[in-house]
Amino acid sequence: MTQSISRQEEIADKRVALTPSTWADLSRLKEPGKTLGDTVADLIAEHQLRTLERDLDEIDKDAHFVPWDKAKKELGL
Repeated sequence: MTQSISRQEEIADKRVALTPSTWADLSRLKEPGKTLGDTVADLIAEHQLRTLERDLDEIDKDAHFVPWDKAKKELGL
């Protein structure tokens, strides 16, 4: 039987060296009850969202759209 492990139950096995000023900035961003790892994960998610929004804005600007049915066929879905 496969059990899924939540992020809180994962064991940290990497360390990241931070300058004192970066550590302080990260600590200020940390919300009560969250770990610094949670904060880094939140920052990554925010970055991914901004990247997606930027990419979608670029696609919208170019106004080159492919109908979903055609895209699925081209992708073999």
